[in-house]
Amino acid sequence: MNPVEINNQLRSKAFGLASVVSGMLAIGALFSAEWLMTTVASAFCLLLFINSKVNKVSKEQSGAHWLSHIVVGFLALITLASLVHYPQTAEQWCYLLPLVAFFIYRVQTATFITASYSIALAFALIGFYEGPEKVQIFFIYLLALAMTLAFVYLREIKENQLKPLRRTDNLTLASMRDYLLQDLDKEVQRAEREGTDLAVLALGIDDESLSLVSQDKFDMFLHQLGRLLHENLRLFDSYYRFEDADFVIVLPHTDSKEATKKAAQLRLRSRQKLSSKDTTVTISIGIATLNVGDSAETLIGNARKALKVARGKGVNQTLGYLDISNEDTGIAG
Repeated sequence: MNPVEINNQLRSKAFGLASVVSGMLAIGALFSAEWLMTTVASAFCLLLFINSKVNKVSKEQSGAHWLSHIVVGFLALITLASLVHYPQTAEQWCYLLPLVAFFIYRVQTATFITASYSIALAFALIGFYEGPEKVQIFFIYLLALAMTLAFVYLREIKENQLKPLRRTDNLTLASMRDYLLQDLDKEVQRAEREGTDLAVLALGIDDESLSLVSQDKFDMFLHQLGRLLHENLRLFDSYYRFEDADFVIVLPHTDSKEATKKAAQLRLRSRQKLSSKDTTVTISIGIATLNVGDSAETLIGNARKALKVARGKGVNQTLGYLDISNEDTGIAG
């Protein structure tokens, strides 16, 4: 099971557990003859249950699935409506929204949603809510928000601490950039010692294609691209995630002609794999081969320069560093 599927399974279990709790709340409200709460809790339970099933069967990076948007929207709408028109119904559910938002969305998006909701909540409490626990709701919400932010902060610290210890990127299964120089330096020394060829490819999704990919689908595309590289490279080849949408591929025992052939194969298969009926996704590749006096740094730099010039020529391009002309140098600059 790959990291994306593991992440989806964890989401599925979390949504499933939440749906059970909501179902118990609906049953309790039913026995208390609180019909409005019964309806609201039952609807929320159904939404959570559907999200649980969708994440369980999903094979792709779900990120914030549109059903997840509905869960957050439902929670915000119900709590604000309870404060304004239906007191003593679901206003206490407001404590859950920050936790749910940071569970579903990226930190930046969740921060924006939580900040907007907090402002709306404050206005609703001050301007409309007449219940005696107005102050209590507000300060408990602030406490729940503070605890959520503390957990998120600790999670980010842990992630940053563990990142240098990881050999591979969880999303793409590519090796981490931190290992590129030392690994490539060993390959350069081996090629010089044995008199064999060595090629480096700088591969990146074209900017035009990136503009067509929504943020929610970005991780899915990267995961698919990483899996494609894993399936189409030899066992002794290696690939590294260099930037968000750029990779560096090391091809031992590969000359310029073979590297160009491999680049064309990767471009074709990437277009077939990543494109959909509505969106055509392309990649461009820069090629550098080992010459006398080259080092790991110069090989990477040459391949990256060739990629930049290739992108300047359009989309779906392959260009070797030795094929860059003086006119192309102006494009690279």
